[in-house]
Amino acid sequence: MTGSYLESTARLAAPWLLAAAAALLAGAIAAGEVESRYGSAPAFFLLAALLGGSFVIVFAFLGSLAIVVWPVAATVGYLIQIPSGQPVITFDRIWIGGMVAYIALNRRTVERSPFTQPLALGFMLLVVAYGLRAVTTSATLDRPVGIWIDAILLPAILFVACERYCLNGTTHARRLTGALMLAGGVLGAIGIAQRIWGFELATLTGGFVRYDVGVDQTRISGPYPAPEPYALSLLICLAATLFWIQSRDLGRRYSWAILLMGMQVAAILLTLFRAAWIGVIVIVVAAFGIRPGRIGRMFAVVTLVGILAFIASPQLLQNETIATRTRDTDNISGRLATYEQGFRMFLSEPLFGVGVERYHEVAERLPPETVAGVQSVTFAHSSYVGLLAEQGIVGFLPFLLLTYGVWVLVRGLRAASAANREALFLTACVAGASLAYLVMSLTLTMLPYAPSNAFFAALLGAASGRLDALLGARETSPTPGWRQAPATAR
Repeated sequence: MTGSYLESTARLAAPWLLAAAAALLAGAIAAGEVESRYGSAPAFFLLAALLGGSFVIVFAFLGSLAIVVWPVAATVGYLIQIPSGQPVITFDRIWIGGMVAYIALNRRTVERSPFTQPLALGFMLLVVAYGLRAVTTSATLDRPVGIWIDAILLPAILFVACERYCLNGTTHARRLTGALMLAGGVLGAIGIAQRIWGFELATLTGGFVRYDVGVDQTRISGPYPAPEPYALSLLICLAATLFWIQSRDLGRRYSWAILLMGMQVAAILLTLFRAAWIGVIVIVVAAFGIRPGRIGRMFAVVTLVGILAFIASPQLLQNETIATRTRDTDNISGRLATYEQGFRMFLSEPLFGVGVERYHEVAERLPPETVAGVQSVTFAHSSYVGLLAEQGIVGFLPFLLLTYGVWVLVRGLRAASAANREALFLTACVAGASLAYLVMSLTLTMLPYAPSNAFFAALLGAASGRLDALLGARETSPTPGWRQAPATAR
């Protein structure tokens, strides 16, 4: 059945793929002429427009297949950046941009519920506020407008596309989370290989090798320019993996999913972020402990995790790297000093902030703050502090609304989970991933990183779409079938 579906899809897409290839060939020739006359920048913009237009046409006919393929393709696809250093053409800009066609051709069939309205509104306002402040800071495509496109606009498009996809059937959320699980396995394998063989990919995507003097090791970053989005992307994939495993029928084999999960956890440990280590614990506790009306189960899971941590801690602390990271209290004092400086920066420009991506530049000119003898650093180390300082109240409130929207979404899933097995496990998955994102965002500046934002937006879109579909079916059903035969929660 799957083979015939793929065969029919290929036959349908083949003429359009050939048309797109012809357009790209003609576009490449035209771009060469433009470059010879006007320079490389206009040529790249022309080629990017042709690529984007071609993908929009193709995705209009591929439909949901493009969404399911994206998580896995985006892992290695992130390395595609043309030109290198200041990219105009990237994998996500072309692929996610093409999903606009899918969104346009697949209108919502279910009215948005009150549980998903704040989240959608938060995304929209953040796109507008961040974009306006980015343009007024600097209109160049590189930074900060490029960050707005990659880290804010494209994840918002992805959220809507995944939401539309998961409105259409009960198996769609499991397919999408399965793709996220596979993506996490690929990312984990890349990170483990980097630790074993010592190669790096950060410089290929505009980053640099992060050497941690405190532990005398290089932090792995997978295919990304920095280790922070790599760690958070793995955490989100871990939450999706646990949902996929639990949502399968009992007795079915999923040993290979356990292997993928092990690779994800191993790579997260190798990133050396304490916030990421805490995120693993939070996700596991949420996945197995959150069951509405069963508070005793949460206490049991927390107790079990605590006992396992107590037993394992002596062995883990024998590792010099883990021991150094765990006992580093100066790092905490430095964070507090940095937050104090960031708040003072906000008070200097409370309405619109100092400008997108200008925190470091402004902090270098300010006298450092000191907490417990440790001075502040010139990077915000918090999405909330950084956004407040750079964009003021106008930019901060949409992000606050988005945070509130995630909480309302989890509440809605929890309400639906009383009578639906899928919503039960989605509640635990989204709650764990959201708390992990919050922990990372409170201690690290995660908002400007595109990869982790995209993975999180895809997961939120899946959950939002399924919740609206479940509530819509409940309201329109002539019988109480939506509430019949609740599955026993594992």
